[in-house]
Amino acid sequence: MPSPTASTRRLAAVALALGLAASAALAQRARLVVWMVGDDKTPRVMQPAVDAYRARHPDVDIEVRDVPWADAMTKYSAALASRRGPDLVTGSTSYAIALGAKGALVDLAEAAPDLAAELQRHANPGALQAIRRADGRLYGAPFDMHVQLQYYRSDLLDKAPADWDGFIVTARALRARGHGIAQQWGNTSWLGFYPYLRQAGGAVYDASCRRAVIDSPEAVQALAYYARLYRELQAPTDGWPDADGGLESGAYGLMQSGTWLLSRMDMVHKGLAGKWAAAPLPAGPTGRRTAVLGGTVLAVMHFSPRRELALDFMRTVYSPEVSRRMAEAALAYGGMWLPSGRQDQIAHLSLPFRDALLAQLADAEGPPPCPAWMRQDYLVTRAVQRVVLAGGDPRTELGHAAAVMNRALEAQQ
Repeated sequence: MPSPTASTRRLAAVALALGLAASAALAQRARLVVWMVGDDKTPRVMQPAVDAYRARHPDVDIEVRDVPWADAMTKYSAALASRRGPDLVTGSTSYAIALGAKGALVDLAEAAPDLAAELQRHANPGALQAIRRADGRLYGAPFDMHVQLQYYRSDLLDKAPADWDGFIVTARALRARGHGIAQQWGNTSWLGFYPYLRQAGGAVYDASCRRAVIDSPEAVQALAYYARLYRELQAPTDGWPDADGGLESGAYGLMQSGTWLLSRMDMVHKGLAGKWAAAPLPAGPTGRRTAVLGGTVLAVMHFSPRRELALDFMRTVYSPEVSRRMAEAALAYGGMWLPSGRQDQIAHLSLPFRDALLAQLADAEGPPPCPAWMRQDYLVTRAVQRVVLAGGDPRTELGHAAAVMNRALEAQQ
């Protein structure tokens, strides 16, 4: 076989050099990894932000992975222990408090004051309050949110009840006609009770998070009222009753559930089309309609070697156009993603009963932003269930819960 010519050898050498250069360039490309809690559809929400970021940073690759809720805290804690894993994560508001306290997350107030200032201007106040520590540290940004609303059969009711007394009157009238009431999200747990607690002027902890005040007269009044929904009005006590299905069948004429139903009610319950409406929660004794605010935060892991790129990705997420496109991406597949960090963009979305949603978001709060809450929430749930399910006395049960909570708090001080 003839030996290769000098020209051929030169071409081969050039090709090899180019190949090595290309491989080196690929190896040197920066890569951001984002872990998002949710199902396999969840990463679709982030795609508009990925596209916008890549347009500005064509040399940065971004990988978005879904993490099931059941595995999230375990995976995040393992990543923290090994100091390897994602650059950015989403998780519940309690994750921001718990992981931030462990030094796992970047403090946005210190690392990105411009972003923190933007959040102060545009984020839902309740969502921001739920993750900002008393010392001003902000270990994440509000990402998405849901609140409770009243859903009702508009062919059975002219309007939703406006206050606690009106709710009882309306529910009695519905029961007399063969239609019950139901609470879906947080039924018979602290989460279901929390709006009533806040509407009555009560709280779980004092402002310093050093003392539980869940046994206050306002809290007792709220739990006594909450128990009436089950004892007197016979609301179902299942953990997650089929309230929206019952609304369609007529088993329920009035229910409370989350805002995710706004985008899926007509899709899932075609028999309800044109026969349902949504409204804010009834006002309590304080005149407030406070709803519990659930949702997630977006945060940068403290060990990320690409911290500045990750922070710049967050700036992309919270730009108005990108936030709006993310919300629209969720609606396109029948989901619901409400940008809690850019609440101003919700007014631009095509949603049924958007005015009711905006009114409720104006009076919504997250869980207590106290480090002890994740370890003590079960005590409030237990008190609620002893009253609702076992006929316990609200004052006695909340007193027991407060005593246990305060002993633990005092031991930590």
